[in-house]
Amino acid sequence: MTNLYVWYNIHRLAPRPLRTLSVTGECLIDNHMDTIVFMDGQNLYRSAKDAWRLKRTSDTYVYTWPSYDVEKLATVLASKTSGRTLSQIRFYTGVPRSDQDAQWHDFWERKLEYLEKQGIEAYRGRINEHQQEKGVDVKISVDLIRLTYEKRYEVAIIVSQDRDFEPAIHLAKEIAKDQHRQLVFESHFPIGHGSHSDRGIPGTKWELIDKATYDACLDPRDYRMPAPP
Repeated sequence: MTNLYVWYNIHRLAPRPLRTLSVTGECLIDNHMDTIVFMDGQNLYRSAKDAWRLKRTSDTYVYTWPSYDVEKLATVLASKTSGRTLSQIRFYTGVPRSDQDAQWHDFWERKLEYLEKQGIEAYRGRINEHQQEKGVDVKISVDLIRLTYEKRYEVAIIVSQDRDFEPAIHLAKEIAKDQHRQLVFESHFPIGHGSHSDRGIPGTKWELIDKATYDACLDPRDYRMPAPP
């Protein structure tokens, strides 16, 4: 995360937008909290699979692939606390090249194309030769820092358990402190009998996604097949 600290130190002296003042000179207070959901697609998929696919049956098949509806789930998570306005959804996932895995390449390209048509920001990371996702964690961290600096949110919901985001959370809090703002950081993640961990991202409030919530946000669209003309 060294580069994030370099970026911040370079930009912290740049001119900042003035806060809107009332005729009495007091800062205007919004009656809502702008909320951005940062969704780590692969982490969510694997966490849900571990939590609820205890054995392969027709009832648990839905957890063997990324079956969640991104927009619906983000809306539910943001509305768990009153006073929040979902201002943006950002979705991140690694996408294999077609020569690495044609089926999953097509699945993700179709799903991401649909998300982008819905106005959701979608980021495509890469999958290396060892089947490891690359670029996603860095992109989420950079976006979190940049959007903090730009004062784009009061609440950041990160759908992930990845501890690698801890330095970015720490830096975002430092930036907010310099801006005289107090932000809310939450990590949301599935939890069930098969979960390997019940711990979220350090420095955030941990919020659990139960099976009923996840099941209510399933995506009926099948991105494994081309959309009809």
